[in-house]
Amino acid sequence: MSESLIALVPDRLLPLSEAEKRMLESATKGEPAICGQNDLDDDPENAPGNSENWLPSRTIRADILEWLCTTDIASKVSRQGIHIYAAKISGILKFAYTPISYPLRFQRCVFTHDISFKNARIPSLILDGSWTRTILADGVDVANNVLLIAGFHSFGQVLFRDAKIGGNFRTDGASFEYASGTTFDLQSENSLGCDRMNVSGSVFLSKAEKPARSTFKGEVGLAGAFIGSNLECDGGTFHNQGKIAIRADRIKVIGAVYLRNQFSCKGAVRFLNAQMDVFDCSSGTFDGDGKIALIAQDATITKLANFNGAVFQSGDAQFRGLTTGDVTFRGTKLTLLDLRYATIRRALLLKRIVDPQQSSWDFRNASAGSVDDDQKSWPNPGSLFVDGFSYEGFGNAVTDSQDDPDNCPRDLKSRLVWVTLDTRNPTHAYKQLASVYSKVGDTLNSRETLYALESLLHRLRIGEEPWAIFKLAQWAWSQWLRLTIGYGYKLSRSFWWLLLFSTLGYAVSCIGYRDRVITPTDKDAYTYFTQHGQAPDYYPRFSPFVFTIEHSVPAINFGISNNWSADSVAQISAHPCYASSIRNGLLAQRLLGWILSIFFIAGITGLVKSDK
Repeated sequence: MSESLIALVPDRLLPLSEAEKRMLESATKGEPAICGQNDLDDDPENAPGNSENWLPSRTIRADILEWLCTTDIASKVSRQGIHIYAAKISGILKFAYTPISYPLRFQRCVFTHDISFKNARIPSLILDGSWTRTILADGVDVANNVLLIAGFHSFGQVLFRDAKIGGNFRTDGASFEYASGTTFDLQSENSLGCDRMNVSGSVFLSKAEKPARSTFKGEVGLAGAFIGSNLECDGGTFHNQGKIAIRADRIKVIGAVYLRNQFSCKGAVRFLNAQMDVFDCSSGTFDGDGKIALIAQDATITKLANFNGAVFQSGDAQFRGLTTGDVTFRGTKLTLLDLRYATIRRALLLKRIVDPQQSSWDFRNASAGSVDDDQKSWPNPGSLFVDGFSYEGFGNAVTDSQDDPDNCPRDLKSRLVWVTLDTRNPTHAYKQLASVYSKVGDTLNSRETLYALESLLHRLRIGEEPWAIFKLAQWAWSQWLRLTIGYGYKLSRSFWWLLLFSTLGYAVSCIGYRDRVITPTDKDAYTYFTQHGQAPDYYPRFSPFVFTIEHSVPAINFGISNNWSADSVAQISAHPCYASSIRNGLLAQRLLGWILSIFFIAGITGLVKSDK
């Protein structure tokens, strides 16, 4: 049958090279066409980088391949397909819009010109260890795997936009280098372009093992792609300095996205509006374009976003509007961490941050189940933004920090320091902290937090007052509220003031009664009292304790104050001023009692609390 294939070659394609004859002979047998002396990968003679020294006998023309795959002759090819080893493919290979019924494998081959698989249909496509220029495979339908692996190298662009892959798409151990000036009108600057590609299995762009690590020079496009399992870029090197290195906006990954294990990128990484189950960037290096290192704005991550040990530099880590389960930054190096409007259903972990003084955290209007951090990792004052940030508590929601020696501070003193790192003085941050303490039943710390908020607001109002006289009045009013009722959050202070005044009042009442300055209010009883030194038997007896209570707390009246009062005329002539001092002291006691009672009620009702 092999002789018949060679015999069927049209005259326009004659004469045939030795490699072409071997290909035709092997095509019907399902065997590899070995175009060199052997099929040893470690033989330098089979290295694509040495192809300039290959003899013309190892050349297969693109026209021969097109004739074999696109004409009726294709029915004579074995179901195992075409497998070519270490040949030079010359000319533009045009398989566009072609249904090919058997697999194609080019192993350690060199393509001198561009290749087109645009809108073709192929059972599988393997270019392991081969060197190519541009591959245009937009819209290609591959029933099984696409393997560009094991030393595959392209210089140009490799495009699988809108492609459909029934198995896996692998480029591990490959290198892609963008170059312009191709045969086709590509309107792209991708080294690898897979926008809107639909892959039923996984996409392996790189693996962590050294032989399987890949290099990409130029943008990698995955925008709008669908991946039925995982996207793995472990150990890969992506380089597009000052530009976008990976563009994966609106990608949907059913499994996990891995950019970890010495993943390295120079240029921005974009996952805007992406969807995935897990986003693992542990130990990855993101060297941005000067503005953005990694952006996953409005992305949805079902379970975990892991950035432990990652390095973000020359740009921000932007996760505005992110929705996820847990987010962890342990041992991470950050510049700006933007989590504005993010929704973190469980824990936000930030521990052992590298050079935290060089970082800035923006959590405005975000929400988290819990915040798990350590004080050594906090940024400098002015570099934390927590206005509108809501959370349920502190510590890891899953492990409660038991697996981490850097325990999360929960005490009020530390958390007030944390809140004040936001030098814009957001009132919501204090109220949120108070709410957290209140939910766990820590009423004391909750009120202390609100007291700190009121103290802050009073200081701000004093500072905003332009006139000195009004500033002084504002300061006096603030000090009065602070000392008497603690801005409405330390009402016990009014009790202690009342106790102090009542103690003094008790002493004054005892002295006043002894020296007949406090006398009956009834005329007859008064006369009897001045003559005998005591009230008549029918008259209510004087009690200095009750008398003091009635003067200190205006709402209490047992009748003693109605029947006894400080006489306007001193009964001891040797001390005319003594009686006046007692009367003034009792008057001051009553006045202060009224004032403290009023402010006590105002504190309970919240009338003296700030409206901000």
